[in-house]
Amino acid sequence: MKQSILEFYNNLDKARDRALWLEFEYRNIPKHFMVFDGPENNFAVADLQTAEEMEITYHYYSLPENYQHLSYGDLKGISGDPEMLEHWENILGKFSVMEGELLRFILKYQIPLDKIIRHELGCRGFDHNNQWIGFNESEKLWQQ
Repeated sequence: MKQSILEFYNNLDKARDRALWLEFEYRNIPKHFMVFDGPENNFAVADLQTAEEMEITYHYYSLPENYQHLSYGDLKGISGDPEMLEHWENILGKFSVMEGELLRFILKYQIPLDKIIRHELGCRGFDHNNQWIGFNESEKLWQQ
């Protein structure tokens, strides 16, 4: 049974963030998501099949490839959003409860967070798509 996804956002960046998260979340299916102009001067996020069924064939907004472009102002806007997207709330929430001294240490000594994350994922036994591959293979994969 097909699960339709159609959501509306007043902010284009927020709609794009949500679509990118959904692409990631449904990466094993795979299911593709797009952002297009909504009916009430807003932005719609839908999976490709739903958009095609709605006969939406006009301009789609591109999704970002990554978040390297995020500025301090972008993060301030995301964190100040009273209806923050759940994945941003979870990510930013982890840092907001971390001791300030640890955060300062990470910055001062340029702790490579990507390597810490890869180490942790390697210890869990899963691949990029959250499929079990065993601890040894996972460790090898995440060290690349």
